[in-house]
Amino acid sequence: MSKCALCIPRPGMTSSVVQHGYVDALRFLGWNVYVADPKTKLCCRQLIENYGIKLIMTNSRYGIRQLPIQVINDNEIAVVVDALPLNPTNTTIDDPYEFAHIDEPDIINEINNVLVCTRLEPNIWSEYMCGWENNGFNICHTPVAGNLVQALPPTCSILTDVAMVANFGHRRGVMKRLIEPLFNRLDLLGYTYQAFGDNVWELAGLNYNGPLVGSIAKLAHVYSTAKVCPNVHTEKQVSAQACVNERSFMIPLCGGVQVSDNPMIAKYLGKHCSIARSTTDFMNRVIGLVENQTRRCEQITAGVEHVAHNHTYFNRLANVFNALGLLKFGEEAETKGHSAAVRHCWEIDARLSAEERGIPYEKQVVGTS
Repeated sequence: MSKCALCIPRPGMTSSVVQHGYVDALRFLGWNVYVADPKTKLCCRQLIENYGIKLIMTNSRYGIRQLPIQVINDNEIAVVVDALPLNPTNTTIDDPYEFAHIDEPDIINEINNVLVCTRLEPNIWSEYMCGWENNGFNICHTPVAGNLVQALPPTCSILTDVAMVANFGHRRGVMKRLIEPLFNRLDLLGYTYQAFGDNVWELAGLNYNGPLVGSIAKLAHVYSTAKVCPNVHTEKQVSAQACVNERSFMIPLCGGVQVSDNPMIAKYLGKHCSIARSTTDFMNRVIGLVENQTRRCEQITAGVEHVAHNHTYFNRLANVFNALGLLKFGEEAETKGHSAAVRHCWEIDARLSAEERGIPYEKQVVGTS
């Protein structure tokens, strides 16, 4: 089986970040990945035949109808579908139109080797994903993860007290309830911060740096050079315990220290994340970490190791390949992902060691006395 994959993207910032994670991991593993949005079955067939595609990663609602099913089956192509909620009332977690079309199970059922995945937690499948389960699909739980390929910062030296990267157009209630009180308190106490995101920051009367434009790798620098990084979810993600966001893994993977508003994160990070239960608790935890840095390097090292070895897109790909019966590729993702994780942890440790010794980190002299 050739290592050629087609990734059909879905609109939205969250989807873009997740797709980058899978694409980067596949390319690291030696796959030729073509990211394209074929509008017709003919266009998709041409991509398959011209490039020898053997794996398609696509999405329900946005990337189903253009799939040439017979061509896919004839060429023994494995298909991974990131499924949206499907239920009688079109109930969703996030955006109001983020649900699958009712006929999607019938279409996907015609594919010989297909895996239906979701980042939503199994505890809510009976309500949100019952349309898939009732049609006989064994859903594969694939939470979001950290993009190990893009997570290495140039330094871990502190540049600011607090850093946050988040848009709030879809969760203004969270801005009002958590973020405004926190950042007003930071201003009052004279602490420094960097805030990146949409103009809701400005509408709330808070100082912010605008959107973080450019590569995902810039996140690593932002997260690794702050004393603490607050992380918030949408109200429904928290109240329904529906899922965790990608920042939950990227912050610790990049060498950052996190305070989260979502108790679900304990399932994945355990002691490697501080979880707040109220607005006051959220503020106290963030400010407490700003003021007490005695265990910072120890916390970062433990968090990096945990995420790098358990919650990257290499781990998620290994599970996907194994579920598809592509065991050779699953083993490769595990083996090479482990090697990449070991290297990443070593690199972060070198940066922390340089900071503890009060010297600039220079890659070319790492390991010298």
